[in-house]
Amino acid sequence: MDFIRSVENFVFGAECLGCGRASESLDPWLCPDCVSELERASKVSLFPGPDVYSLYPMRPITRRLVHALKYKSVPGMATYLVQHSSARKNGAVGSELSLLPKPLYFVPVPLHRARFRERGYNQAEKIAAALAVCVGGRVCKWLRRKTFVVSQTKLSKEARERNVADAFECALPKEVPVRGTVIVVDDVFTTGATTGACLAALENAIGRGFPGVNGPVLKVCSLLYDEPASAVADYAADCQMDWDL
Repeated sequence: MDFIRSVENFVFGAECLGCGRASESLDPWLCPDCVSELERASKVSLFPGPDVYSLYPMRPITRRLVHALKYKSVPGMATYLVQHSSARKNGAVGSELSLLPKPLYFVPVPLHRARFRERGYNQAEKIAAALAVCVGGRVCKWLRRKTFVVSQTKLSKEARERNVADAFECALPKEVPVRGTVIVVDDVFTTGATTGACLAALENAIGRGFPGVNGPVLKVCSLLYDEPASAVADYAADCQMDWDL
């Protein structure tokens, strides 16, 4: 099977990372149909919480692309996804970010050094860098991971919170900013346990608040929002209906 697939890729072109089919029209990772599907996903406005922005919903195509970013050594996927997302100038998230106090400080959720050695890069840092280029701002590695935690994928909300409790510590610069917006960046937002632990570490390190009367505000931005199962089921049902227009 692998040999047949290799021959098909040679004859017809490389595989699309979205659908897995060989194509001669990749851009460089998606075929035209998957580009259109990604574009539709990027138009979904996602604000999982009052201080949380997400660029895409969890859909089959976005799940596969983030999987490639994290596990298939495709770090450039972070820039690709941000550039095609609602973080763009006229997108919903881009418009919201443009209203935040400047400057913007993008703080990636850190990887444990063991995971970093395994992967070779931190996907959240790649996303943060792409966001900084897209909307303006800079990447600030102000957090360190103290403990190695198991994957959160199959854990409940309560288990996720226990899993990351006290997992992070701050490495703030000598001159802590007194204005602007600090944005914690992660790849996937589900229950908010990981980003919440990061926000708690930032707050604790600076005495429950940044110095200055009008210090920086804290926000979260993720690449994907893993919606409740009911919302995904509703979306799938909608896509299967024949609408009378």
